[in-house]
Amino acid sequence: MTETQQYRLGPAYLERWAVPENPEAWIEQEWTGKLRSQAGHTKFHIFYYGELMDELIAVNEFAPQLIIAEDAVTSERIVIFDGTQHGYDALLCEVYTEGQQTNRTPLLPYLDEDGEDTFEVNVTAYYNVDWDDEFSDDVDEDGQLELINGELCDFEEVKRNGFDAISITITSAKGLKTEIIQEELA
Repeated sequence: MTETQQYRLGPAYLERWAVPENPEAWIEQEWTGKLRSQAGHTKFHIFYYGELMDELIAVNEFAPQLIIAEDAVTSERIVIFDGTQHGYDALLCEVYTEGQQTNRTPLLPYLDEDGEDTFEVNVTAYYNVDWDDEFSDDVDEDGQLELINGELCDFEEVKRNGFDAISITITSAKGLKTEIIQEELA
């Protein structure tokens, strides 16, 4: 599988929950998918950990953002972004304590400016790292790359989850689009 084909798949951790938008019109180095639950629903409540700055969810002093979508019908929860686990920095640069990974509470409900709490969710991941050029010498004979935390991970999965920027946009029932996260991760 070529690097371009790999990016067309988007983040591996979202594979079961995101449907690529316009895969035939895929823009090089950019993947966008629409979130859907296992039951096929596309309306979610958003819960987050981080600092709300205007409409954006930002990193706070303790830890990176954690953003969870909850199916408005079934209450199935999907982690759509965890700054301690997803993106280039989390995989290869930053080490987070167990407390930073597990003690990000409380999770707050996200409401838009009209007080709406149910949204469609689109995730865009950006891929501007030349993984093969930068890391091919570090991949072992089993196709594994050692992450910053010492774990071994399939190199193809690292490429997919090691995006260097992410954007999450929510759309209310009224059609109001709001970007809730725009984060550079490399």
